[in-house]
Amino acid sequence: MSNDQVFRDQARVLDADLSGSATTAGADALLTEILLLERSPAPVVRRPRRGPAPSRLLLGLAASVVLAGTLVVGPSLFKESGQVYASQAVTIDRDGDEYDFYITDGDPDPAELQKAFQKVGLDNVKVELMPVSPRQRNPVDGWEHSDPNAKMTSTLSDCKVRVEGCLTAFSITADIKGPATLRLGRPAKPGEKYAFPIDASLEGEALAGTKLGGLTVAEATRVVREHDLKVTYQLRWPLHEGVGYRAEEPVPASRVDQGWKVAEAESYNDGGIVLGVEPGPGATPPPGY
Repeated sequence: MSNDQVFRDQARVLDADLSGSATTAGADALLTEILLLERSPAPVVRRPRRGPAPSRLLLGLAASVVLAGTLVVGPSLFKESGQVYASQAVTIDRDGDEYDFYITDGDPDPAELQKAFQKVGLDNVKVELMPVSPRQRNPVDGWEHSDPNAKMTSTLSDCKVRVEGCLTAFSITADIKGPATLRLGRPAKPGEKYAFPIDASLEGEALAGTKLGGLTVAEATRVVREHDLKVTYQLRWPLHEGVGYRAEEPVPASRVDQGWKVAEAESYNDGGIVLGVEPGPGATPPPGY
């Protein structure tokens, strides 16, 4: 599957936007939005979230993975290559015009990762870790760069074939020009707010085992408050193509019909729940939606 972040089980850009190009304006806009640490009221193009996938300790872009550069997800990175660096947290191979990174520490020290990048000459690549839910699957949260020829490839499969104990792997263009930032997910500490939301019904989350999808807004709001959690709303306006939606948020309760249906409940691990609401028949979206 090729696109311009990733990865939380949540492709949020249309196939037509990606066709014939490794990166498009629409994909770049999508990827930039997902990297924001805080929700903003700007519209977001999304596809409906599929069921959760098995988690790893090194985590990141869920459902909702959101990237600000070229990201290609491939079936495997593993070709003929040679090891050029190894530590407790990461092993690096040189493979043609790319470096392959194999992460073996679920919560690595950012300084150690930065040192690894510098050891192979990627001094201009800054490494940042972001708090994400331990239930998140995808490790790479963001990839920003100024080099139009730079590429990143990420995989969650087969990395243990190359390196024992590997949790995830990705590759980066070896001769990348200009500054770049790689954002990786790390398990959030107890009570720490997530950089981006996750399905609140997953085990270990605020509404574990409680499915709100299909309930009316009134019913779902009552359940959330019974759990002593705050409620905020997001309206999901369907796209004209009929696939995916554009999210409007935050939306005041006065604009949300209590009879509309809830599609999903998300959590930032901050004591609140975001209800993703599907506007009912006849509802008129605001300009731009």
